[in-house]
Amino acid sequence: MSDQLLPHPLAALRAELGLTGEGYLDRLDDVHCALGYGRMAKSRQKVSRWENGVNSPEMPARYAMARLHGIPREAVTELGWPAFLLLAFPDDRPVLDSPWTLAGTVAAVAAAARGGSMQDRRGFLIASGAALTGLATSWSLALTEPAEAVPDVPASITPTSPRLTRALLDTLEQRLDDLRRLDDVLGGARLRQTAVAEYDLLEGLAKQTGQHGPLEHRLLSLLAESARMCGWLQFDSGRHARAQRFYVTSLRASASAGDHQVGANTLAFMAIQVYSEGNPQDAVALVRTAQDATVRRSTPRVKSMLHARAARALSKTGDRTGCWRELDAARTEYARGPHDDDPSWSYWLNPGEIEMLAGSSALDLDDPRRALSHFEHARHVQYSADGYARDHVLYLTRTARAHLRLGDLDAACAVATEAFTQNVTLNSSRPSDALDDLRDELAPHRHVRAVRDFLQLSA
Repeated sequence: MSDQLLPHPLAALRAELGLTGEGYLDRLDDVHCALGYGRMAKSRQKVSRWENGVNSPEMPARYAMARLHGIPREAVTELGWPAFLLLAFPDDRPVLDSPWTLAGTVAAVAAAARGGSMQDRRGFLIASGAALTGLATSWSLALTEPAEAVPDVPASITPTSPRLTRALLDTLEQRLDDLRRLDDVLGGARLRQTAVAEYDLLEGLAKQTGQHGPLEHRLLSLLAESARMCGWLQFDSGRHARAQRFYVTSLRASASAGDHQVGANTLAFMAIQVYSEGNPQDAVALVRTAQDATVRRSTPRVKSMLHARAARALSKTGDRTGCWRELDAARTEYARGPHDDDPSWSYWLNPGEIEMLAGSSALDLDDPRRALSHFEHARHVQYSADGYARDHVLYLTRTARAHLRLGDLDAACAVATEAFTQNVTLNSSRPSDALDDLRDELAPHRHVRAVRDFLQLSA
């Protein structure tokens, strides 16, 4: 099967049916006629124009789509185009709609595990706006509920269940830490299947436990972090629907475990996806929910991370004052020093990373000179290019864009060439997409030799 990403719900539904655009239009035309709307006007580009956002289908065509894909008619008007098409993917519903109870977590965990990492190629979000912020609010409320009993475990399973011990959980946690370190260097595409295998292992252990005590809570926390990592690696590969399925599952598992910090970290990573692919205001709301839920329950390192992520989201909205305020807060919290309770997944945050995020924010706020200042400062305080290969390529690309906006084409191309050379060894869509965007920005200047050489090199 082709590994090509499907950027629109309609494209994904056509792929499930095995239909070309013309074949789908023929199928839709029959339904359109059966509903009493007559025959549709056809053109070879009609479906592709719908999927590319050039045109939107008229209401009769939308009603025909709803009938074709088993979607309630009222959803067409309630959700609008193309959001109503998301209801045609039933495997998403347990993840998005299950109650925020332990039983709901069990259902969501099982649903997220269905299907291999290569099977869901949907490159679009499955929750946004009120639905997305509602999930974050539900997570926050679920954390305040008392722990409940685990659902009955079948007798055929319980006797063969492995006994949870601290040593076993320590080993499982170390495996997750190793996977995080590999991701820093190798990127998402190489590790997606490995991460899903780890998730399947933890999911199998979690569903076989018959108790609900500290060890089981820790197992659920590990499962939440595993789901978060799966979501991140799917996002890094451009598979946004599957990424959100794992992210929401992580929220559910963290709520069942009563682990505020793991859930807050997941919301921060969800925000990266949302401000990259959706509405940045939704991303701000996600981080604010994480901050509110952990204000008295997280270490300074985690608070610093959330402030930095809030700043990054605010920069996407154009809020300069809010962005700089959050960055100052991130530096202040980080300066409070490490804590014995710092989660293992917070290792990546350091002064250099905060300055790199500040530079990226300044670039989004159209202040390239300030961006270069932050990027340069990051290299002097604490920043390991070797340990974070993917992020380093991203920051090099952003540095090149800052030089380009200041009109220094030679410097822009020199840094862009370094980024391209280092990206050759990675397998991650994010730096590759950033380099593609940089090429597009440089293309109008191809009459300059340095630009022309870079475009030829990276072609």
